[in-house]
Amino acid sequence: MAKEEAGIDRLPIDLLAYIFGLITPFTDLAQASSVCRKWKEGVKQSLAQRNSLSFSGWKMDDDSTARLVRLACNLKELDISRSRWDCQITDNRL
Repeated sequence: MAKEEAGIDRLPIDLLAYIFGLITPFTDLAQASSVCRKWKEGVKQSLAQRNSLSFSGWKMDDDSTARLVRLACNLKELDISRSRWDCQITDNRL
């Protein structure tokens, strides 16, 4: 008998992206993106669909933050208050 794929592995990337869009902790998204290539693409697509990101309270390094922000192409608001930089950036102002 042939080995069947696990149920979640058969989900289309668009649906995975929707599910990952419901996850807010970036540590969880980082872990999900390291599971396999399909999940990594799902995380990338979920970030691309977000209008806002919040790093409030996170002490992330510049490279990690830049990588996530670069993927969020529809971004209109970036909250980095109480983080390493302590400010909020929107499409209107700092």
